[in-house]
Amino acid sequence: MAEVANIVAGVFQLIPLCNAGFVLIKDVVQLEQKLSEQRIRIQNHQNNFRSWCEIWGPSETQERKFKHYAQDNPVSAKAVLRQLALNSRLFFDIKGLDRYGFEIKKLMPTDHRIQHLDDFHFETNADLDPQNINRFEAKCNTNLLVMRRIQFSLVSGGKGVDELIARFREFNEVLWGYGQPLELARLNKGIYDNLHQLTGDQLNKLLAAYTRESETSRDSVSAGNYRSLAKMVNLRAHAIQGAPGRPHVFGASSFHMTDNYRVDSRGTSTMALLYDYPKKGDHRVALIEWAQNAQVSGKRREIEKLALLLNVPKPDEMSMLDSYGILDDLQRTNRLGLVLKPPINIRTNLPQPLPPGAISERRMPINLRQLIKTRDGLDLSVRFDIAKKLVDAVHMMHAVDWAHKNIRPNNILFFPLGSIGDESSTQAAHRVFDLLSPFITGYSNGAASGINLKLDYYEHPARRNDPQIAYRRLYDLYSLGCVLLELALWTTIDKQIEHDPGSREASYKVIRALSLKPTLDRMVGKIFADVIRDCIALGERSSLDNPAKFGTDIASRLAQCVA
Repeated sequence: MAEVANIVAGVFQLIPLCNAGFVLIKDVVQLEQKLSEQRIRIQNHQNNFRSWCEIWGPSETQERKFKHYAQDNPVSAKAVLRQLALNSRLFFDIKGLDRYGFEIKKLMPTDHRIQHLDDFHFETNADLDPQNINRFEAKCNTNLLVMRRIQFSLVSGGKGVDELIARFREFNEVLWGYGQPLELARLNKGIYDNLHQLTGDQLNKLLAAYTRESETSRDSVSAGNYRSLAKMVNLRAHAIQGAPGRPHVFGASSFHMTDNYRVDSRGTSTMALLYDYPKKGDHRVALIEWAQNAQVSGKRREIEKLALLLNVPKPDEMSMLDSYGILDDLQRTNRLGLVLKPPINIRTNLPQPLPPGAISERRMPINLRQLIKTRDGLDLSVRFDIAKKLVDAVHMMHAVDWAHKNIRPNNILFFPLGSIGDESSTQAAHRVFDLLSPFITGYSNGAASGINLKLDYYEHPARRNDPQIAYRRLYDLYSLGCVLLELALWTTIDKQIEHDPGSREASYKVIRALSLKPTLDRMVGKIFADVIRDCIALGERSSLDNPAKFGTDIASRLAQCVA
């Protein structure tokens, strides 16, 4: 018990020192105008450090919460103390900062009290005893006062600053591995939550900073995380400004399609063979989403923008398909389509010559609604995985201020696994779908206009009552809750609501009642059931302060689900 108390005391002695160290280093770097990118990167790492501190709650309760963690995880708590000590030494070893290009430019006569930290190594448990930590903290605080008075210059053009920043990055990555699982999930999934607030120059600077982090990280996982951050920042910028250029425009004669290629019975999307693309003699399989209200003014430009935006590089976790372009057949059939790229195993490796049917059924996807209707059930672990990926995808869309506007089970597709090879249609029954890789489609029918919209049970009650109201990301989250409810019950909502109870408010009450049944907890566990309830409860709300943070919360909780 005494050891735990000593660890906790040491941790909360060193946290303020680390925060002060970030400020000091950032202030020195800020004096060099050409190092503006490095200053932003240091600020990012300070923010990451503060975010880790915040998982322990508000300042007045942090020590108590960390103490509980230390009692349950004494080895991990000691590792936190060691990491904070190592980083404090990095900040306040004044003589040691010269290896990163920090040179004392002017030393006042009263600053002869610089403390040497060479004898603090923190390699053994003895190095972390209270007496040693107290002695170390006192020396660091003395150097902190000295550093606030002396002047530094950066030699060699500040080249050493990049190495110092790499140390900050490694420091945070170690700390982000310690904490309660739910809080760590919130920490990791919440990294995108403030992107929707950024615009213009802020995004450009952040993009440069994250790109540099991904290029300089020696750890492949870390580099991948920063690449994802850079992609999200870039996507946010293009969501605001619009992606540059014009999409490829295809005519109907570029495709072969039949009724057999329809992805669902409503005919809102179809698979098709795209001839002579990307060059003469080459062919590709495409997925075409037909736009509702294609004749409405501005609809073509809306689909063009969407096609370009879908081609902006995105993290895989967004579960979105890239675009080939658009199909414009407005003059002949009054149809307009968004042409999407299925996974590479589906769209390529076509046989030569092409068989009469062109596309075998073995390349055809299945949507979630069809899956629920045709299968008796699905392992709970697989349903958990699908739910997690759908929630992560919607959360990331919302983080860049992008609303889907059409989340339905028939817009969630699963494609066959593996190489297709034999194009014989008789092999259709042997399709094995990649159920761990759902793709969210249906973007082209997420119309903001209420003209001729067919609103169903998945639509937020406020939207069903007035299709003309401005769309909110809140409505996506309600629709997502309905899809998650179907995943949990393994039945479709319309089957549960066999007859419309009358008013739209009454149908919402039926859905809400389904989510509140105690049997739901027994079927999928309390965590998943509560996430569903929280999403469907949004049917009673007209606004949500930060949909991205709501997404972080439900995604983090779902991450704890195992079967």
